[in-house]
Amino acid sequence: MQINCSHCHRPYAISKDEVHAALDQLDAEHQGHYNTSCPHCRRVNRVSFSQLQHVAPDWTSHAQEEKVNE
Repeated sequence: MQINCSHCHRPYAISKDEVHAALDQLDAEHQGHYNTSCPHCRRVNRVSFSQLQHVAPDWTSHAQEEKVNE
């Protein structure tokens, strides 16, 4: 996922694994956004849950998986 830093305006990427981990964390904690640090200026950028879901359409929440497995 490509992100433009809202502070230094430089682009950087986060991996698919990090996107899936962020979605798991946000789903478990019922949060609306994920904080990621810019590797250039080290400032925090917020990425919304919906933006992360858009990038990872194959992700499913663990709560949904448990319902299917029961």
